[in-house]
Amino acid sequence: MKSTQLHFFQTTPEELTDNILIGVDSKLKEFFNKYNPSSKDETELLTVEETIEFLKCSKQALWNWRKNGILPSYRLGNRVYYKKSDILSKLVKQ
Repeated sequence: MKSTQLHFFQTTPEELTDNILIGVDSKLKEFFNKYNPSSKDETELLTVEETIEFLKCSKQALWNWRKNGILPSYRLGNRVYYKKSDILSKLVKQ
Protein backbone atom coordinates (compact mmCIF):
# COMPACT_ATOMS: atom_id res chain seq x y z
CA MET A 1 0.00 0.00 0.00
CA LYS A 2 1.32 3.39 -0.97
CA SER A 3 1.63 6.00 1.73
CA THR A 4 1.16 9.70 1.16
CA GLN A 5 2.31 12.59 3.22
CA LEU A 6 -0.15 15.02 4.68
CA HIS A 7 0.93 18.58 5.24
CA PHE A 8 -0.82 20.62 7.86
CA PHE A 9 -0.40 24.35 7.83
CA GLN A 10 -1.13 26.38 10.85
CA THR A 11 -3.15 29.44 9.97
CA THR A 12 -5.20 31.79 12.02
CA PRO A 13 -8.87 32.35 11.25
CA GLU A 14 -7.98 35.88 10.12
CA GLU A 15 -5.44 34.56 7.60
CA LEU A 16 -7.94 32.02 6.32
CA THR A 17 -10.60 34.72 5.96
CA ASP A 18 -8.16 36.99 4.12
CA ASN A 19 -7.23 34.18 1.70
CA ILE A 20 -10.89 33.45 0.99
CA LEU A 21 -11.67 37.15 0.44
CA ILE A 22 -8.71 37.53 -1.92
CA GLY A 23 -10.00 34.59 -3.97
CA VAL A 24 -13.56 35.93 -4.06
CA ASP A 25 -12.30 39.41 -4.97
CA SER A 26 -10.25 38.08 -7.88
CA LYS A 27 -13.21 36.04 -9.20
CA LEU A 28 -15.51 39.09 -8.96
CA LYS A 29 -13.00 41.26 -10.83
CA GLU A 30 -12.72 38.58 -13.51
CA PHE A 31 -16.52 38.43 -13.81
CA PHE A 32 -16.95 42.21 -14.07
CA ASN A 33 -14.14 42.53 -16.60
CA LYS A 34 -15.78 39.83 -18.72
CA TYR A 35 -19.27 41.33 -18.60
CA ASN A 36 -18.44 45.04 -18.41
CA PRO A 37 -20.23 46.76 -21.26
CA SER A 38 -17.79 48.26 -23.73
CA SER A 39 -18.50 51.11 -26.10
CA LYS A 40 -19.57 48.57 -28.74
CA ASP A 41 -22.12 47.05 -26.35
CA GLU A 42 -23.58 50.47 -25.53
CA THR A 43 -24.93 50.89 -29.03
CA GLU A 44 -25.76 47.25 -29.72
CA LEU A 45 -29.52 46.81 -29.93
CA LEU A 46 -31.11 43.41 -29.40
CA THR A 47 -34.45 42.34 -30.76
CA VAL A 48 -37.04 40.78 -28.48
CA GLU A 49 -36.03 37.29 -29.62
CA GLU A 50 -32.32 38.00 -29.11
CA THR A 51 -33.02 39.43 -25.66
CA ILE A 52 -35.08 36.38 -24.68
CA GLU A 53 -32.25 34.12 -25.81
CA PHE A 54 -29.63 36.27 -24.03
CA LEU A 55 -31.55 36.37 -20.73
CA LYS A 56 -32.96 32.85 -21.08
CA CYS A 57 -36.40 34.03 -20.04
CA SER A 58 -39.91 33.82 -21.42
CA LYS A 59 -41.50 36.40 -23.67
CA GLN A 60 -44.07 37.10 -20.95
CA ALA A 61 -41.36 37.80 -18.35
CA LEU A 62 -39.59 40.20 -20.71
CA TRP A 63 -42.87 41.97 -21.45
CA ASN A 64 -43.60 42.30 -17.69
CA TRP A 65 -40.13 43.77 -17.06
CA ARG A 66 -40.70 46.26 -19.89
CA LYS A 67 -44.18 47.15 -18.67
CA ASN A 68 -43.00 47.67 -15.05
CA GLY A 69 -40.01 49.77 -16.13
CA ILE A 70 -37.47 47.25 -14.89
CA LEU A 71 -35.82 46.92 -18.29
CA PRO A 72 -35.93 49.97 -20.59
CA SER A 73 -36.85 49.38 -24.20
CA TYR A 74 -36.64 51.41 -27.40
CA ARG A 75 -39.07 51.46 -30.29
CA LEU A 76 -38.11 51.91 -33.92
CA GLY A 77 -41.27 51.87 -35.97
CA ASN A 78 -43.36 49.04 -34.60
CA ARG A 79 -40.37 47.00 -33.42
CA VAL A 80 -39.04 46.88 -29.84
CA TYR A 81 -35.32 46.78 -29.08
CA TYR A 82 -33.23 46.55 -25.91
CA LYS A 83 -29.75 47.96 -25.37
CA LYS A 84 -27.29 45.27 -24.35
CA SER A 85 -25.58 47.70 -21.98
CA ASP A 86 -28.91 48.33 -20.18
CA ILE A 87 -29.40 44.60 -19.74
CA LEU A 88 -25.88 44.03 -18.41
CA SER A 89 -26.02 47.00 -16.04
CA LYS A 90 -29.38 45.81 -14.69
CA LEU A 91 -27.95 42.31 -14.14
CA VAL A 92 -24.98 43.72 -12.23
CA LYS A 93 -27.25 45.87 -10.02
CA GLN A 94 -29.52 42.92 -9.23
